[in-house]
Amino acid sequence: MELSLVVTIYNDEDIVPILTTEIIKSLEELNISYEIIYVNDNSADNSEQAIALESAKNPFVKGISLSRNYGQQVAMSAGIHAAIGEHIIIMDGDLQNPPSEIPRLYRKIKEGFDIIYCISKSRNNFWDEMTSKFFWFILVKVFKVKIIKDQLMMKIMTREFAANYNQYNEVNRTVDGIVTDIGLKYGILEIENRKRYSGKSNYNFIKRFNLMIDMIISLSTAPLNFMIYLGFIIFFFTSAASLHYFYQYFVLDVTPGFTSILLSLFFFGSIIILMLGFIGRYLSNIYTEVRQRPLYIIRKKYNFNG
Repeated sequence: MELSLVVTIYNDEDIVPILTTEIIKSLEELNISYEIIYVNDNSADNSEQAIALESAKNPFVKGISLSRNYGQQVAMSAGIHAAIGEHIIIMDGDLQNPPSEIPRLYRKIKEGFDIIYCISKSRNNFWDEMTSKFFWFILVKVFKVKIIKDQLMMKIMTREFAANYNQYNEVNRTVDGIVTDIGLKYGILEIENRKRYSGKSNYNFIKRFNLMIDMIISLSTAPLNFMIYLGFIIFFFTSAASLHYFYQYFVLDVTPGFTSILLSLFFFGSIIILMLGFIGRYLSNIYTEVRQRPLYIIRKKYNFNG
């Protein structure tokens, strides 16, 4: 098998047949053997039936249905684990990652790369674009995480790269975080991300924010270092402010007020809550990992032998 295409599906029953047609059309010019693996992340609609129908019509279309909704990052990992191709393409199932770019991705990785990242500055709508910019600004500029900026889920990797990916067992995972940690020789392909075909994006601001936090925690200790640096900075300014207020109180005989006290309480209280939040997130991730529960459970497979 030369190429495996892993596509995550969540409430995309109308898109599955269209996506299959577009993928097949884009692969005609390559004339290679391939498989399409749809991973149904326990959709609430009839996505599983749509996958089953495509699998019945096409022997190279395979399906995996997970026992519950694990999230896109785990669902994609389930597909990568099942893929048998010499090269593996991963992509969203909402047609925002254009199937027409598959030939370009395949030809690019044949130049000797281990993985090719797709980047795009355009997003589904204005709000998604703004939250995406905020996401990358915090990740790259504030916390200095070394990662390919503006990357999409759509990527192509070699069989060897996928084997390295499959060795990562953490439950709190991000695909972008793992492939960044693996490293190896990479290339970048700029593409035009399409508008969503139908429905609404499954990623709202809260989900994007949580994904950003998971990536920061998995790729960097910057938040912990940030707390230490911030502690020293606050200690310095607190000491300077204390000397100033002592001088005013004892020398200038200024009547003490509540303003400085209230501001100090709010400021230090918010800093303490922020620090405890980061520490709590680290501890939560550690607790999740030490339980060593299965990464995912497969409820049903389509067109898989055995």
